[in-house]
Amino acid sequence: MTRVDHRKPPARVARKQQKTAADRSTPEAGPRKAQRSHSAIGAGVVAAAAMVAVFGFILTRGTSDDPPADGLRMGSGTDTGAAAPQVPTETASGTASKADRQPPASTTAPKAKAEKTTPQVDTGPISPKFKRGQWIVVIDKYPTDVGMPADQTAKNTAATLTRAGIPAKAMLVNGQYPGLKNSSSMTPVINTWIVYLGPGSSSAQVLNLCLDPRTQAAYPSPACPTYEPAAPAGG
Repeated sequence: MTRVDHRKPPARVARKQQKTAADRSTPEAGPRKAQRSHSAIGAGVVAAAAMVAVFGFILTRGTSDDPPADGLRMGSGTDTGAAAPQVPTETASGTASKADRQPPASTTAPKAKAEKTTPQVDTGPISPKFKRGQWIVVIDKYPTDVGMPADQTAKNTAATLTRAGIPAKAMLVNGQYPGLKNSSSMTPVINTWIVYLGPGSSSAQVLNLCLDPRTQAAYPSPACPTYEPAAPAGG
């Protein structure tokens, strides 16, 4: 008979035998362990690269090169909280964007001022009718044969006196009034525009009206001759 040794092998030998048996039962265990080691190293490298990128972003973007707002600059005082006025931004072509455009100024032409027109003054009829006992006083005379616009000149003089409060009138005398005669020749007055005051009830009445300081201030007339236009010839 063959003798069998039933004693337990030493611990070192037992572990070696177990390891050999395990290697035999799982022949791919070694390569898998090596593969896991390589994967762990790659993941570590990727994580380190990511951290470097993050730190680089923080270092380069963490500070801004833009200048501080005017209200927060050193020495500018405290910030009042008021927003800075918006400045229209320009596009590449140099023109302001549509949102920043200001409305165009009104191009409506100013209205022309209406010229002041002097109201017309009624200077009376050209050839008025007089009754017996009515008197007038002559302020001035304008003959029509001396090369001047006698009618317009006489009407302007009468209008000036009327605006000053003196009721003057203008008429064309051409021999139709027997009581109007030239003082030198005693012939009827003809072709003459006359500016006069009246008629009045007496010569003294119209004379006083002519000599009134207001009348003389508006149009000086020292002579102030009086006439009764409807008086008969030689009467």
